[in-house]
Amino acid sequence: MTDPRNDAIVQAAASRVQAAVSDALDRLVLQTGPLAMAATSNLQRQLLMNVDGVLRRQTPRLNQAFARALIARLQKTFGGREEGDGTQVRLTRDADWSALTLVDNAEVERGVHAERLGQSLASECHEVLAELDNHLATLLAANQLERHALRPARLADALLEAVAEVESDAEVAQLLGHHLGRVLGPLLGPCYQQIIAHLRSHGIRPQAMTVQRSRASTGPGSLSGGGLASGQAPLSTRPSSLGGPVTDEVGRHDEGPTWRGAGGPPSEAHLRAAHALSHMFGVTMPAPAEESLPPMRLRAQATGGGVHPGQLAPASSDFQALLQRINRQAAGPSWSDALAPQEPDGGDAGTAPGFAGRLMAANLIRAHRDELIRTSGGAALDQMVIDIVAALFDQVLSDPKVAPEMARQIARLQMPVLRVALADMGFFHSRKHPVRRFVNRIATLSVAYDTLEAGPGKSCLEQVTALVNDIVDGDFDNMALYEAKLSELERHIESSNARESAENAAVQALLSGKEADLRVQQRYMHLLRRELADVSMPDFVRDFLTQIWSQVQVMASARDGTQSAFAARMRKAGHDLALSVQPKGSPALRKAFLMTLPQLMKDLNEGLALIQWPEEAKQAFFSQLLPAHAECLKQAPHHDLTQRLLEQQLNKVERIDIPSREDAANDPLPAAIEDLQSPPVLTVVSALTPEEVQEAGFVPETSVSMEPLDIDLDEPAGEVDPSLMEVDINLDAPPPPVAGLQLVHHVQKGTAYQMLMQGEWKKVRLTWVSDGRTFFIFTQGHLHKKTISLTARTLAKMCDTGRFKAFEQSELLERATMRARRQLAALGTGGRSAA
Repeated sequence: MTDPRNDAIVQAAASRVQAAVSDALDRLVLQTGPLAMAATSNLQRQLLMNVDGVLRRQTPRLNQAFARALIARLQKTFGGREEGDGTQVRLTRDADWSALTLVDNAEVERGVHAERLGQSLASECHEVLAELDNHLATLLAANQLERHALRPARLADALLEAVAEVESDAEVAQLLGHHLGRVLGPLLGPCYQQIIAHLRSHGIRPQAMTVQRSRASTGPGSLSGGGLASGQAPLSTRPSSLGGPVTDEVGRHDEGPTWRGAGGPPSEAHLRAAHALSHMFGVTMPAPAEESLPPMRLRAQATGGGVHPGQLAPASSDFQALLQRINRQAAGPSWSDALAPQEPDGGDAGTAPGFAGRLMAANLIRAHRDELIRTSGGAALDQMVIDIVAALFDQVLSDPKVAPEMARQIARLQMPVLRVALADMGFFHSRKHPVRRFVNRIATLSVAYDTLEAGPGKSCLEQVTALVNDIVDGDFDNMALYEAKLSELERHIESSNARESAENAAVQALLSGKEADLRVQQRYMHLLRRELADVSMPDFVRDFLTQIWSQVQVMASARDGTQSAFAARMRKAGHDLALSVQPKGSPALRKAFLMTLPQLMKDLNEGLALIQWPEEAKQAFFSQLLPAHAECLKQAPHHDLTQRLLEQQLNKVERIDIPSREDAANDPLPAAIEDLQSPPVLTVVSALTPEEVQEAGFVPETSVSMEPLDIDLDEPAGEVDPSLMEVDINLDAPPPPVAGLQLVHHVQKGTAYQMLMQGEWKKVRLTWVSDGRTFFIFTQGHLHKKTISLTARTLAKMCDTGRFKAFEQSELLERATMRARRQLAALGTGGRSAA
């Protein structure tokens, strides 16, 4: 399962890089003509003229080709499909000579030019590139970080690939790539800064180097039967300090003393693990048995053996047999009786209090605690882990947010989870641990469905049951088994979401079309911006024509047709607006202006009403336009030649064809939630008819107030547990947001959320997200499903004001950890209480 933020990162990065390349193309169009005139040789002049012709004819196609190449590389980087270091294709064992292909000379030549161009671009932004790499280090593996798609060399490769697709002449393509790189270089640094700011807004922080001080494994301050010595500073619970090498202040590595057998001093790794668990759960390690074995996770080190990658530290055959025997008892004909709900005071399996009192299945670890400790060897650390895992399952099996059917499937994983916890401390501190992710994912799915007795919920329960069967009957020591089952579960969720979302196929098609219209608007806006760049007019009028009036023209053409009278009138209104702010000092020009002004204002108001431009923004624009009109009446008119050139430029702009959906299909969309206070630059939702709004269950942005939600007294009981905020458990990554603006970047299909609708909290389930993450579809209810669709901006407003939040305020094992700590503290202090 990939990070859900990756889609937003890919979209935002592609949008910013493509905007920088588009800006570079616009600037280069203005430079190639003068460069050609200044050339000292006929050959160079002809090549530059050819480059100028390519730019003026093929800029939209070049932008589109670069967008395709860039998005493909970004998806490879952030989608986890790139293998190795990216320099060669890995051959399978059964590959033959037919699998090899020759590399074309032109491709080799392009690779050389791309490397040179990449080095030139990198020299312009090496400092900000290093900062970008530090941020991406938290998302990418080391081999991916060296060749991620945002590096200048990869951008240069995508750029030259796009140029080669547009221009077949190698010399012209090479010269175009060279000059484009020259103009793009200064723009790349600010582009990287924007991407870094976007990453930070998603909660991604740069990877920092950590320094750990070496600590002696023995002495008055060491951890033994009595726990921590008085006054000892707490040790870090970071994953790197559990069982790994120790690093002192100057970076020297010290593996620490190894376990010397029963009764000998514990190793540094043992102390760190014990103290990490003590800090996380608020308990102290019990005194070790006199003849106990070393902890299970250190036994391979004590015997000089090794552990294969993906395998847990070996356990004794007696312990493995005990785990299997307990599993067989639970999975036998009477397994449902063995896992039947127990009252807290109804026997050994239920003596420990759970969060909600009643356990939904028996706690087998607590029932067989003494036997498990004895067979494991009785090491103090193992005893501590067994007690902690038993306390965790007390909370897991009594969690009110986990459906009883799913809780019983999780209960069947008690022995595998215990085996993993004893041998791999990563289970306690790593959010990415496959066993932790598998258990948490099952719990999340249990709340996503209103019922598990029929429909998609029943199918999900059957799939989870089959996966748990494979784990229980499989090899506990093979971590690849858990990874495989987690992948199977994710594939099932995807297929289930696809089947469910098919029920709203008409709504999806409608919203996908609206998103395609957004891409058309954006492309047309870029075309107008380039053509109006050198037209003399006030900046606010140029911005209005490119950003706002372009939407009016696109929507008028889509509604009434490109050749309709209304579309022609909207095109002419843009032309007349540009002329209306030109100097008109002569009486004839003033008279003509005053005669056409009423119709111009009427057309402007009609067009702005078509896109439902906010009244505040309209008043702000007219407050600038009226003084500009008054000022132009006082200025001397242009020379006739200047006026004719201006008319030619505006006629050329008016003749620009509106792109088709197919032309703009691969264009990335800009981030829609950067500034929620200001109106969106692009909008098509106003084009929805009342019938379409009703069919799609569309929630308009104007219906969501920007005022933060006050304390909600109607919030369902049990949704917020104050104790969950009392303890900070130090895991290897920050938790995903459960509320606030950042939640919009983390929403996942198939997951349950809470949405405030018509003054009531409703549980909704995300079933569909558009390709550009512009539109979202939720469903609410089981028998009578209700469709709810909204834009990314509307969802962001609801998140930002507290009207939308995750149904689970934290993941299952985090909730269990914090409540288990409270439970263990209530039972007493130290290992004796846990015993």
